[in-house]
Amino acid sequence: MASSIRKRRSAIAAGAEAQALASKVLTLQADAGLTIAMRMPLLMQGALGSSRGQREAAKAVSEKVSAVMESGFAASQAAAMFWWGLALNPLGNVDLAEEAAKVANSTLEPFSKRTRANAARLTGRRR
Repeated sequence: MASSIRKRRSAIAAGAEAQALASKVLTLQADAGLTIAMRMPLLMQGALGSSRGQREAAKAVSEKVSAVMESGFAASQAAAMFWWGLALNPLGNVDLAEEAAKVANSTLEPFSKRTRANAARLTGRRR
């Protein structure tokens, strides 16, 4: 009886993590599309010599580099925490789907944070 309750809780937790991941991906896609649409005129101006457009292009590149580095660190940290937990408690009840969703969630967070901030900044809306 206790095993079935544990399995049910594990499935619910994995489903919650997967739902959070799907929500994050959808929000990220919407914000990324908005950011691209708002940045394109600025980048075209930068190609024609506008200093504002060139600053925006430099900002876009530097944000991407820092997001990739932060994302890689977050993913390796989440994976390391999973393996340490497994090593220290080998007989514990581990749900690989939930853990994989946690790793993916922590990997996407730096991109999500920057994309949301860029969409808000470029459209002039407040967060």
